[in-house]
Formats: sequence, C-alpha cells, structure tokens
Amino acid sequence: MVLAKGLRPLQVASVILFVRILSVFLVQTWYVPDEYWQTLEVAHKQVFGYGTLTWEWQQGIRSYLYPSVVAGLYTVLKYTGLDYPEALILLPRILQAILSAAADYSFYKWTGGRKWALFLILTSWFWFYTSGRTLLQTLETALVAIALSVFPFKDGKLGYYQQENPQWIWLAVVSVFLRPTSAPLWIVLGVYNLFTTNQGRLKLVVRTYVPIALIAGGALVALDSYYYGRLIVTPWEFFRFNILHDVASFYGQHPWHWYLTQGLPAVLGINLLPVLWAISKIARRPKENKVGTLLLAAVALHVAAYSFVPHKEFRFVLPLLPILLYLAQDVIVPWSRKAKKWQLYLVAGSILLGNAGPALYFGLVHQAGTLQVMPLLREAADNRSSITFLMPCHSTPLYSHLHLNISTRFLSCSPPLNASGATYEAEAFFNNPQRWWRAELARRQPPHLLVLFDRLRGRLDSVLAEYTLLHEIPHTQFPEGEVGENVLVYQKTQSPPKPQIDEAV
Repeated sequence: MVLAKGLRPLQVASVILFVRILSVFLVQTWYVPDEYWQTLEVAHKQVFGYGTLTWEWQQGIRSYLYPSVVAGLYTVLKYTGLDYPEALILLPRILQAILSAAADYSFYKWTGGRKWALFLILTSWFWFYTSGRTLLQTLETALVAIALSVFPFKDGKLGYYQQENPQWIWLAVVSVFLRPTSAPLWIVLGVYNLFTTNQGRLKLVVRTYVPIALIAGGALVALDSYYYGRLIVTPWEFFRFNILHDVASFYGQHPWHWYLTQGLPAVLGINLLPVLWAISKIARRPKENKVGTLLLAAVALHVAAYSFVPHKEFRFVLPLLPILLYLAQDVIVPWSRKAKKWQLYLVAGSILLGNAGPALYFGLVHQAGTLQVMPLLREAADNRSSITFLMPCHSTPLYSHLHLNISTRFLSCSPPLNASGATYEAEAFFNNPQRWWRAELARRQPPHLLVLFDRLRGRLDSVLAEYTLLHEIPHTQFPEGEVGENVLVYQKTQSPPKPQIDEAV
C-alpha cells in the first residue's frame, strides 16, 4: 500500500526513525528534572539497589509503568555485564525515540499519508527537543498520537478510520495512569464516541469501555500496588496532591492566560501561524470541519482545565502538539494544491528554518553544563569519594549518570506537606550559604567534590578556599535566579602532611 504518492511505508518509517534517533545524539542539554528523577533514577534504584527517590515516590503519585520499562533495559545490561554509564544513559533514550517514531508514523497514517503532515511533525522544534527524552510527557504524547490514529472519527476524509476500533481506549487508560493530565482530551473524545457510535451507547459502555478500563486499569493498579507495598491508585493520588491540596503551586505559579500567551506559542514556534489559520477556518465554518471542531474542543477543554491550575510548564501541553499539527496540515494541504512552486518553497523553507534555530540552540547549547559535568565527576571520583551538589534541587541527574555507589548530597526541595509556609532546604541554603555549611559540617565530613553554579562565587569564599577548581563548564547565556552561566566543580585540597620533629635522644 502506498500512503502518499512516491512514498512507501518502509521509506516513511525509515526517515522518521532516522530523525528520531538523530535527535538522541543532537539533543545534549538538560531540560527538566523529571526526565531523570521520575524515570531513570527510579529504574536505577530498582535494578542496582542504590539511588534516591523523590517525594513523589514516597507519597505514591507516580506510576511505576515507565520506570519498570527502563528497569527491564537496565536488568539486561546488568546481567550481561554491559552496564556502562553511557549505555544506561543512551539506551532508554533510544527506546523512547523508537516509541516516538511509532507515534510519528501513526500521525502520518492518521492524516491519510500527507507529505505536509510528515514534514510538520519531523521539523517541529519542540518535538525534536523532547521526542528522545525519558519524560513522562513524551511517552504520554506518543500514546495520544497513536490512539488518535485509530480513533473512530466520523468524517469522510478519514475513510478507513471510521471503523469502530477499541484500541484507542486501551491507550487512553494507559496514558491517564501514566499522566492524568491527558484526561480532558479523552473526556471529549469519549463523549463524542458515545454519541456517534455505530452500536448502542449502553452496549459500547458495558461491552467495551468498562471491561477495558477494568482490565488495563486493574493491571496498572496491581503493578503500582506491588512496588509501593500497599493498595494504591496513582491517578487519584496525583489528583489529590496536585489539585485538591495544590502541592504543585509550591514549584511556581503563573497567570491563568500563560498557556495562551506563552506556553503554546513557545511549543508551536513558527507553526503557530498555520495553527491560527486553521482555528480561524474552523471557527468560520464549524459544520464543514467536524473533525477539526471536535479536536479544537478537546484542546480547548485541556487548556481551560490546566489554566486554572496555578503551576504551569511548557511540557504540560506537549500532548496537544499532534492535534494542533493535524489542524495545521489540514489547512496547508488544500492551499498547497493551488500554490505556485516558489510559494511552496518559501513556506517549507520558513517552517524548516524557523524550527531548526530553536531546535539546535536548545538542543546543543542552552543548559548543557549540568549534563556535561556528570562524566567529569565519574572521572574525578573513586569508591571513597563523596559529592555535594550546592545547586537548585535536581539540577543534574544523579546515579543513573554516575553509576557509582558513592555518597552524594544534594539540596532538598520536597514540599512542606504538613506545614504551610515552611522553608525547604534549598531555599534555606541560598538565603544563608555559610550558615548552612557550618551546620552541615557539624553532621558530616566535608565532601571530596563540590558542584555549584558560579552564582555562588563570593558567597562561599571561605568554603571554596579549602578546594581547588577542577572544571568550569558553560551552561547558559540566560542565567536566572540561582542558576548561573557556568557549572563549577571543586575538589578538596589535600592537607599537607605535618612535619615530623625529631626528639632529642
């Protein structure tokens, strides 16, 4: 079967896979802590028996599904003796890139094999930046894209996919357990499916929805309950802590319009223009764009729901990307059929260059230091070493990149679950680094290695006087807060041996 003129399935799949694997090696920067601390660090502790779990894993708001997949990889490496740090870092990313490639191919099929759709998904800067990262949102986005490709839309343009296919329900349940943030999308699509189904609504609920929810949900509850050692439903715990108790606000708050004015424009980049064009077209003629209207409603509910949550991040709208790019290609394709060749080249070139700039900068330059420091620490450390990270919480990976069973110390920023207004450790440290250091030395020996941002220079001079600067690594051209331009690595200066005094005989 040829999905698009001149492009066969194997050719398309090969190109997609090449681009996704390429992103693994081109994207060499740190983005957010969850890429490591919610997946790799958890899997490392599962398999190798040492590591650190964040407060989320103590409270039970995360599912062990994704870490268990990574743990499977680590187990193979462990028992084959191939558990080199480079393998522990790269193989999970390659696995995620393959899953993202499968999502891209599904997206391509969903559009009926349109070349513009393939072009948009492969050149999207934010997807290139995140598609090979071990983020929960990356896997969530892949599941959303694959589910949409088999969703029973009722529209003549989608032909083959009008058939009732329950596969999307399995994927929806898994995605909600992985990240409950995708729930608004499935609420809209589920209601639509009930009102447009070819079978009776009650029959669909009883014979399809309920059994799949019980089987898939029950299996994931069993998995999480096994690892946590108690009966637990992680989506409920996630909702209870982050929404009912508003714990997420502890990590920052933004105005209600942030996703509209900053989040989505940044994630879409230059693709914002065709997306706005598509929204305008759908708003003018909603009855002629039934699928577009449905997808826009799902996006609107998702954005509205999370606009009322004070804590916001760019990655939280990542699952909307395949939907918005579908809308974009749906207006570009009809236009391209009548456009002149120079117009096609101009638009394609603008989209390519508009995405290449941010993809390369954020993938190679911005926030690279906290990853580049890890192999340097491995080289400087030995089995007796200890490392202290005097940085904002989780600024670097840890044991998943060190793969050394040594003593480490980092500043904690666990939310004060039982005490409102309490100061967390990282805040206390940056308020008075000298006092924190004196209290630390009262409890333990000074570390062999110190890792910090250059923002601390001048505030820890008396401490650093006992250390030698080993490395100064560029990190960002846009320092903010306690994150500096460079990452510094210091090593404890060896005290000179005391001179021996010969006693008179």
